[in-house]
Amino acid sequence: MTSATLKKRAERFFLERFVEASGLSAEVVEERERPDFLIRFEGRLVGVEVTRMLVSHDANGLLPQAQESISDRIVSRARHIYESSGACPAHVSVCFSQRHELRQINRDSVAQELSVLVADMNLAEWKRVDWRPGRSGLLADVISFVHALGVPERTMAHWTVARAGWVAPVSVDALQSRVDEKAKRLSSYGNELKEIWLLIFADGMKPSQLFEVRADFEPAKVVSPFDRTFFFAHPDRAVVELGPPSGR
Repeated sequence: MTSATLKKRAERFFLERFVEASGLSAEVVEERERPDFLIRFEGRLVGVEVTRMLVSHDANGLLPQAQESISDRIVSRARHIYESSGACPAHVSVCFSQRHELRQINRDSVAQELSVLVADMNLAEWKRVDWRPGRSGLLADVISFVHALGVPERTMAHWTVARAGWVAPVSVDALQSRVDEKAKRLSSYGNELKEIWLLIFADGMKPSQLFEVRADFEPAKVVSPFDRTFFFAHPDRAVVELGPPSGR
């Protein structure tokens, strides 16, 4: 599956969750490119452009999205090595240290060491092992802990990255930046659609998109050329309409 297909699938998922949370009587009619989707709302077709909002950086200056991507690849590679050895199916959770820049490590070496670590646990069905690093070693530099559980079937085997992050406040400036970036595409949509919305979403299951709508946030200060503009936070189901629109 291509990255473009995965991206479109994710955008549709969050658009559908937004429709549910907002209570709007709308349905997704078509996936497209400019704008991303067509929905039917109150008997008319509306174009919807969908974009995500990211936290700008973490304490080390690394984009959280990049940190997540690297850690996911390491764990996926470790799982492949482990399962190729024929070892007991395992449910594994790995927490990476926030003190180290993952772009500076040898990812293949970490994946290999991680697979060996889990293999050395000699997991049997329902045997659980919790590992924390000692004072030295490759894994000690990048991993805070590993939880592993032997499971009876491969369908129950999952390797995941345990994550936590700082909750960033939703700000007018951050949202305005996303609106302005997407507004550059409006002229390319043509005159086919009379109404176009913008949906800005954040997936709170990931630190790179962990936002909080605070009481002092003023959505009306965000200026948008789209007919309607929304911010949606998942899984909190927080829906905020931004505007008023400036008109197209």
